[in-house]
Amino acid sequence: KIRIIDLHGFSLENANINVKKFINESFEKKFKKIKVITGKGSRSKAQENPYISNKLSILRNSVPEFIKNDISLIKKIQKIYKAHPNEGGEGAFYILLKKN
Repeated sequence: KIRIIDLHGFSLENANINVKKFINESFEKKFKKIKVITGKGSRSKAQENPYISNKLSILRNSVPEFIKNDISLIKKIQKIYKAHPNEGGEGAFYILLKKN
């Protein structure tokens, strides 16, 4: 069974907080595979605000980077990979968790 989290509408900070909690809970509950839906970033407000970096505002790029840079999370992860086009494509990715 796959556990899914949808981060549409979250700020970058809240997305990172929630995804960390989600990965930790999924690991504790012995899930093997989880799906993270970030969205493609097409409705991002970054274009409207010149003081926000385009790169940082888009969850699909920043959330996987956050995960890869968090030592406590990466120890629990076997693999991170993009979803197939019919499963969300650029707007989603899967995480295979290590055995708890």
